[in-house]
Amino acid sequence: MHLGGNFRHLTRVLVQTVVLFTGCLALATLSQAGDGDLQVPGSDTKLSVSPNSKSANSDDLASQIFVEDRITLEFMSGALFSPIGVGPTHPVFNYQQNNVRLGWMLDSPDSWGPQAGPDDPLRGNFEAILEVTGSYIWESFGTYMIGATGLVRYNFVQPGWVVVPYVQGGAGIIYTNARDWADQTAIGANMEFTPQAAAGLRFLIDKNWTFNLEGSFQHISNAGTSARNIGVNAVGGFAGFTYIFDKTWDD
Repeated sequence: MHLGGNFRHLTRVLVQTVVLFTGCLALATLSQAGDGDLQVPGSDTKLSVSPNSKSANSDDLASQIFVEDRITLEFMSGALFSPIGVGPTHPVFNYQQNNVRLGWMLDSPDSWGPQAGPDDPLRGNFEAILEVTGSYIWESFGTYMIGATGLVRYNFVQPGWVVVPYVQGGAGIIYTNARDWADQTAIGANMEFTPQAAAGLRFLIDKNWTFNLEGSFQHISNAGTSARNIGVNAVGGFAGFTYIFDKTWDD
């Protein structure tokens, strides 16, 4: 009964995420459409629509947001599940996580490097992120984790795009009470390390807001500082929003 309830809950979350992602992607695709001729109803008149006639809400947003020294504030919420079939095969360790992230755009897409050209598929910029994290463990031992993480993100930025992919990686440290459950060997210390990696999509709403979807891998272990250190490998997904502050100082 308990396993069936968890499966139904996970299925519902995945379905809702897929529906939300599909809807956002459809809206983003429609917002980029516009090349060709439009027929005016009831007449033979045609209106020519060129890529240059797009509003700033589409082809200028990426250039406005991903600029050196812009500061971002991001809130992401999601869930992670373990085991994943790679690394430790036990125990079950599922948790809901909320993250608040403060980001700093380190450069602009055209500022340097071989990927600075406007047509390069790897064109983008780097973002440094400080994250404060809190997790509720609902299965199967422990109740909470709190901590901080340092991340480096690379945003793949193309002129005119309203969906910006990104990858990120980093590591952090958490405090948890999971070690108090003596019948497990995965987590043996109150302080544990959390190397991690993620990939996601940022849907540009306007020059100050994005909606984000993210898939994440997280590892939890204490690097041998405790006799119990099998560790946890978890994967999951997040959704949330980013607020991009206007530049706080001039170049």
